[in-house]
Amino acid sequence: MEGVANSVMVADPLHILDCSPITDGAAAVIVCTEEVAKKLGKPYIRVTGCGVGTDTIALAQRADMTTIKAWTIAAEKALKMAGKKIEDIQFAEMHDCFTIAEIMISEAIGKFAPGKAGEAILAGETAIEGSFPTNSSGGLKCKGHPVGATGVAQIVEVFKQLTGVAENGRQIPNSPKIGMAQNMGGTGASSTVHILEVA
Repeated sequence: MEGVANSVMVADPLHILDCSPITDGAAAVIVCTEEVAKKLGKPYIRVTGCGVGTDTIALAQRADMTTIKAWTIAAEKALKMAGKKIEDIQFAEMHDCFTIAEIMISEAIGKFAPGKAGEAILAGETAIEGSFPTNSSGGLKCKGHPVGATGVAQIVEVFKQLTGVAENGRQIPNSPKIGMAQNMGGTGASSTVHILEVA
């Protein structure tokens, strides 16, 4: 914590170590019908919900700078399509480009009440063994942010968690069955949310 607090200030209160690095990287998934997936004889997961939301680009035009409507809209649409409530989601990969993003997203998708996500994170609720594991991959600040590959990399992590093959001691306990991937662009003016489930 001291290292982050003493790192170069970027935009108060965010320091350089609060920000994800932009990196090179790649990720890939195969998307097909369930019929084809069954024929392949390999582990697969189902996409049961998709949602897209948009909002104004300029932060100054938003009613509240700590709330990004696109995240809420995308999550609501994905949950509705999947026939789920946020309480049904067992873990999530979130676009944590800055330390504050995970807090804001957790509240925007309805997982934590406004002003409560920070406390929940500090209490360990979003840790691998917590009640709502978040960014088991390490998130963008840990693994880097390869921009175009970031969203697909989130889906890869959800796949690994749902099929029980996450490496390096980051497998979420108790074999989760339902996960969420949340991604966004720019200032949060656009967002996607996918609900994925064990086949």
